[in-house]
Amino acid sequence: MREGTRQPAEFSRVVCFVDGSPDGLEALRQAVALRAPDGELVGVVALDLGLAAEAGFEATHAAAQLEAKAEQARDDAAALLAEVPSAEVEIVAGRPSAALRTVAVDCRADLLAVGRHGSSRRRGLIVGSLVTEMIHDAPCPVLVARAPAGGGPWVPRTLTVGIDGSDCSLEALAVGRALAGRLGARVRLLAAKGGKRIDVDELGRLGDVELDERRPVDALVAASEGSDLVVVGCRGLHGLASLGSVSERVAHRAVSPVLVVHRGASHGQELRARIADGP
Repeated sequence: MREGTRQPAEFSRVVCFVDGSPDGLEALRQAVALRAPDGELVGVVALDLGLAAEAGFEATHAAAQLEAKAEQARDDAAALLAEVPSAEVEIVAGRPSAALRTVAVDCRADLLAVGRHGSSRRRGLIVGSLVTEMIHDAPCPVLVARAPAGGGPWVPRTLTVGIDGSDCSLEALAVGRALAGRLGARVRLLAAKGGKRIDVDELGRLGDVELDERRPVDALVAASEGSDLVVVGCRGLHGLASLGSVSERVAHRAVSPVLVVHRGASHGQELRARIADGP
């Protein structure tokens, strides 16, 4: 994949988890929608042959089944991407989280996409765990995709960005605005008053801000019902400190797709300066 200076929401190097499910294919469609027009996309099918060991004497047969399912998932994804330029699908050995991280690092990905819901309880547990891991450990923003409630194509017209004045929320705002500008979408700023203390006057310097009396997770989940995409910041916490973070809970509970932006790319510095300078 090509090198270059990254801009907020450029999304020129996108990696998407593909597992053969309808939700995985929806994540692929949404990744295509968010990718830059001249960007590149890699679909990753994880082949974890370690699971075959659980079958005991049937391990050889189980491994063959896993390989066949991976090949079918690859073929289905490739068919979806047939008319999409600069897009490919790879089968990568290993657990899903390890496979995704490896490809994301190798490709210098600036967006990673994962479908949220599962068609079975086992898949739901696997993907739910994968979503949580990626939110906290991915080297780039993470799109947690969901199919639109009406069943039609996903078109991001309204983006809701959760802000509280923190560096990670300003990073999310910078990315959300850049993405909305590229897609011709509307940005909705939302600040929840039921969590950490926020300075309403300072946030007002960023634009028109909707205030919600609820706690951040409840406010953002409610806002997702009228949004095509919710954008939230993530501090990149690990271990016990990461459990139950706002970004994680919103990603699991929201009705709409959620874009989790990690702190550290410094796209929010201009917004921080705007708050500091005042009117």
